[in-house]
Amino acid sequence: MTPPTVTYRALMKEGTYVEFSDPSTMPDSYRVQAWEEPVVSTTIVLSGEYMPDIISYCMECRGEQKELATISEGRYILKYDIPLAETVTKFYSNIKRLSSGYASCDFESAGYWETELSKVDVLLNGVKEEGLARIVRTPIVREVALTTVQKLSKEIPRQLFRISIQCAVGGKVQARADVKPVRKDVTKDLYGGDKTRAQKLIKQQAEGKKKLRATGKIKIPRDVFRNL
Repeated sequence: MTPPTVTYRALMKEGTYVEFSDPSTMPDSYRVQAWEEPVVSTTIVLSGEYMPDIISYCMECRGEQKELATISEGRYILKYDIPLAETVTKFYSNIKRLSSGYASCDFESAGYWETELSKVDVLLNGVKEEGLARIVRTPIVREVALTTVQKLSKEIPRQLFRISIQCAVGGKVQARADVKPVRKDVTKDLYGGDKTRAQKLIKQQAEGKKKLRATGKIKIPRDVFRNL
């Protein structure tokens, strides 16, 4: 399944607009006068008993209330303008959960809001992995970076060399985590107390892992790209 995408806009300094939904086509920030994100008008019909939780959730999603009206006794219509990025994944299912399945929810385009955006790059052993880059609101860059490196450190399988995972914005590292290498006991076949031979084997192993880390290709399961 292809994950949902959001098409953002950049107002360039020369006065033109550039649309983009992929980090690879995001314009360089020094060329941009303002960033904009799409907004949807969200109409929710619900019972009064679910009103507090749903209003609270819409506010968490950066929603701006536009209307609250009574339809009939105990039934209300609630309208919010909410950034599309907040609604494309779990918004509908969360509204259903908060209303025990009884609320209905409809969306329609409501233009754009000005926002702040950053491209968060993921580096594996210092090399950018373009397929893992993300477009993120600038105020939550640090939070997203920490979550991303922690998640990747669990999902990327251990290999013969250590993997350094970094999230960076404009070359500045925001968070880091490591995947430890698979450990192999190179001294298991030695007999007696030949410490010199054991130390030599361990040193050779360390040198080999260092070389692998510099030249080895990191194997990333497809699920990692989809789950991120």
